[in-house]
Amino acid sequence: MDYKRCSLVDRQLVYKAFLIGFSDYSVPMKLGIDQFFERFFSLEGNALQDSFIALNQDEPVGVIFGGIRRFDGYRNLRCGTLCVSPTLRGSGVGGELFRLFLQNGRERNCERLSLEVLTDNVRALRFYEKRRYRIGNKLIYFRSAPDSSLSEPSSGQSLFCLPEVDLSVGRAFREEIPSCHIHWQNEAESFSADKTARCFAAYDHERLVGAVVVSGSGKIYFLRVLEGYRRRGIARALLSRSVERIRLDRLNISMPDSVEISPFLESLGFTKEPVEQYEMFREV
Repeated sequence: MDYKRCSLVDRQLVYKAFLIGFSDYSVPMKLGIDQFFERFFSLEGNALQDSFIALNQDEPVGVIFGGIRRFDGYRNLRCGTLCVSPTLRGSGVGGELFRLFLQNGRERNCERLSLEVLTDNVRALRFYEKRRYRIGNKLIYFRSAPDSSLSEPSSGQSLFCLPEVDLSVGRAFREEIPSCHIHWQNEAESFSADKTARCFAAYDHERLVGAVVVSGSGKIYFLRVLEGYRRRGIARALLSRSVERIRLDRLNISMPDSVEISPFLESLGFTKEPVEQYEMFREV
């Protein structure tokens, strides 16, 4: 078995290793190669030089993706995926890929490791727990119905100015709450890398009181309304404006289950999806 950094092999091999590793996954991975690289090496913040591939006689059989950035105040190395061909699971390939991943994190002066894993993926949970990861937050997912009330005007639309603004406004608004945990895929670095993402803001005269960042596919990256302005229809108005301007037929959102937003989403016609993930963390 040969192990290399993904930056040293043809990108077709990286893509093929991913497809093989997830060929029996419970959530189908139907991504073309360009979509694959856009998602995993742009939006999700992985880097080829921080990722490793396993090759058996030049054929890809496993891969681990890594991305490094400041997260929750740490220099954090996130495992964006770890997958091995079904025929080679239990053979030590995954363990060796993780060893290289961890060694790289130490060499790159990372302080913490993180990842997300499906809550029902018992095999993966055991693998990571054996390697000193601990379960943190549970991530939950909601999706709006096509006929939800978001397309209807909200009282907040007439009370506040709701312009489209640059993504930097949303990023700065998020950075005003540094102690607030937002999971990796929704952080400012992710929506800043999304070429389809758009930001809508709510102003009380010249004061920014709320903002939402939504992708062209309807993913809500970020939604915040200042404390003194909540329960006045602003969040609903921002979502309605997003649906109207981006011409969306539905929205989706994910968050840690500690965020008390479920009743609000349900009042707008969102329903909880069955898929759940754990965020997991460990010290380097």
